[in-house]
Amino acid sequence: MKNPIIRAIYLYLFALVGLGMLVIGASMIINLGLKAWVFTQADQQDKYNSQPIPVYLSSDMKTAQEIKVCSDKCELTAEQKEQVNSWLAEYKKWEEQEKNSDQNIWVVRNRQRQAATALSLILIGLPLWLFHWSVIKKDNKKEDK
Repeated sequence: MKNPIIRAIYLYLFALVGLGMLVIGASMIINLGLKAWVFTQADQQDKYNSQPIPVYLSSDMKTAQEIKVCSDKCELTAEQKEQVNSWLAEYKKWEEQEKNSDQNIWVVRNRQRQAATALSLILIGLPLWLFHWSVIKKDNKKEDK
């Protein structure tokens, strides 16, 4: 067998990488379980940190409602009037969606993203570790004989 030391380094390195992936994935799953069922308030800050920031008009601009009222006096074009009306309609639609939306949706999305990452680490790390460790065990049995 050529370069048995390189083969051994490769096998142990990849067994270690697979085991590391397995441990990290399992710890992420345990972390998610603890946050979901034991420490239920642990990730409530994510509810606020993950939400998109609402768009506000700057203080020096007139509000869209005021612009709509003064549209004739301000000499707005028909296209600009349509844009103001469209913006108001979109804003009202957004407000309704925000009222009716689940406030925990951001926490749920974050947990699902973390769970997907953890499961992928486990699904890749487990076979990687099992394969390389089984080859190491076979090699050690051959050396003992």
